[in-house]
Amino acid sequence: MSMKHEQLVDQFDKTFSDKGSGEPEPLFLSDAEAAREYGYLRMAVEGVQETGLYEQIESVKTQWMAQQAAAAAPQPGAVIRNISRITMRVAACVLILAGGTAVYKYMSASASHIYSEYTQPYDLNTSRGAAAQDDMDEAYRNKNWTAVTELFNTKKDKSNKTYFLAGMAALESKRYDDAIGMFQQVIAANTQSGGDYFEDEAEFYLAMSWLARNEVKEAMPLLDKIRADKNHLYHDVVVRMSTLDLRIAQYKELK
Repeated sequence: MSMKHEQLVDQFDKTFSDKGSGEPEPLFLSDAEAAREYGYLRMAVEGVQETGLYEQIESVKTQWMAQQAAAAAPQPGAVIRNISRITMRVAACVLILAGGTAVYKYMSASASHIYSEYTQPYDLNTSRGAAAQDDMDEAYRNKNWTAVTELFNTKKDKSNKTYFLAGMAALESKRYDDAIGMFQQVIAANTQSGGDYFEDEAEFYLAMSWLARNEVKEAMPLLDKIRADKNHLYHDVVVRMSTLDLRIAQYKELK
């Protein structure tokens, strides 16, 4: 087994360094014990992923204890085998990686970090609101946020589109309270009229505005709604967001 042990470790190292395919060699597929131990190694790799981390650790712990119990209480005629070094190594590896990952996750996860990573500029040129152009549209395309706000304030007839653009100008200018108010107005207008004009955009950027303010609790219902709606314009963006990071950020918000 010594040759297989070294090959297992080599394959494990390749998986971490992205030099290999991450799949067992044919030799390991044909050997049940090697395949099982390789599975433990893969579990360590998967353990650093955010989903299922603690379940993976518990699985390794359970298997380790089961082998320990079997070694301590052998059946008549059974051959007692010590827990292999590879299993012990994996158990330690998972615990170390889990601890390090947990610390890193806790330190790095924040609402503002999620906001910075996933907020994207709104391109009026390709939006559904680009049909009728005016001075406010032109100011927005030129990223003249002050002019957008001033033009909005002078408009007598305000629409969902003008409220939304004013909200985006406020968001870009880091005036988060103003942005929240503008986006909420769009949603309220649609609720009253039964329409959906700029509804998806307002929901997404309202959630982003709450995150920018480190108000994860306020953002979560909107993000959950968008994540559950596959037809939402920003569904794919929200699905990519780390739910673990959001939960950690929300927890830190309460402290």
